[in-house]
Amino acid sequence: MMEGLELGKGWTVGSRVPRSPCQTGGTFSCSYRVSNTDGRDGFLKAMDYASALASKDPASELHRITSAYLFERMVLEECSANGMSRIVKAIDSGKAQVGNSVVEYLIFEPAIGDVRARLGSLRSFELAWRLGCIHNICVGVRQLHGAGIAHQDLKPSNVLEFPQGGQKLADLGRAWHRGWQSPFDDFPCPGDVSYAPPELLYRDVVRGDEERRFGADFYLAGSMIAFLFTGVRAMEMVISELDPQFHPDRWEGTYVEVLPYLQRAFSKNLAALQGNFHDARLRDELCDVYKQMCNPDIVARGDRFHRSAIGSRFGLERFISKFDMLRSLALAGKVKHQ
Repeated sequence: MMEGLELGKGWTVGSRVPRSPCQTGGTFSCSYRVSNTDGRDGFLKAMDYASALASKDPASELHRITSAYLFERMVLEECSANGMSRIVKAIDSGKAQVGNSVVEYLIFEPAIGDVRARLGSLRSFELAWRLGCIHNICVGVRQLHGAGIAHQDLKPSNVLEFPQGGQKLADLGRAWHRGWQSPFDDFPCPGDVSYAPPELLYRDVVRGDEERRFGADFYLAGSMIAFLFTGVRAMEMVISELDPQFHPDRWEGTYVEVLPYLQRAFSKNLAALQGNFHDARLRDELCDVYKQMCNPDIVARGDRFHRSAIGSRFGLERFISKFDMLRSLALAGKVKHQ
């Protein structure tokens, strides 16, 4: 336990933060609130070596969590060096003596909560906030992709809310980097399985990095549209329309064989999503974007106006502009949810 520990550089460890059931991995990490003598607050993530040592294979677990810590720290340093405004910033890192163990930690800028918590506290629909949230998520994904990084675990609990700065993407522990080896590179589904795009759920992973990494992030960003407007993730909506024999945990055929059933389910989902909007412009714009971002067929997924000679079909520039425009219209009362 680290409560009350003085870390140096003015940092003191406060209370432990309970582990969220929405967290992916992180079995051997724990979190604390921290404060600094200069008035700053922070959120500390520490490697829990004691739990690793108590596991069935201590050597393997120690290697895994140390590799994961070093990888995440390097990715965060690159994000900061590149001025990624929509990625949560690590403001310090170091080691601390805890009993007979040395614990490595990262300290992050403090958020007021995640998107899931914010949705639960809303007293009204707040259309502009939702559109601004999607906009900021897409900006964050674009910033990562521009540096050759894929998040791979984008979900509501990893989108944090800041009092002055809107939303930022957090938890890069499952990220992929074009130039570095990650401890999770060989995982069929590196992030939270419950949010994963269908091609990963059905183990269709013999693909290049463009589709497997950036195409998955593109899907996960689009899935946030479904979540913010219905409270249900994109793949959950698809599975709800499938006969159980076609569910990922039962299907034994190829992805190509199950894809027609997924497409039919997706078409039903799209129709249901459209029914959530009474404003024709908002409905048409958002559902058109959702159709491009969350298509189960990764070959068809992507910006339909993309030209192969320029950039990636998973580029988000056009969608970012669209969400920004819709948010401005919502603030002006020119588009409404109801």
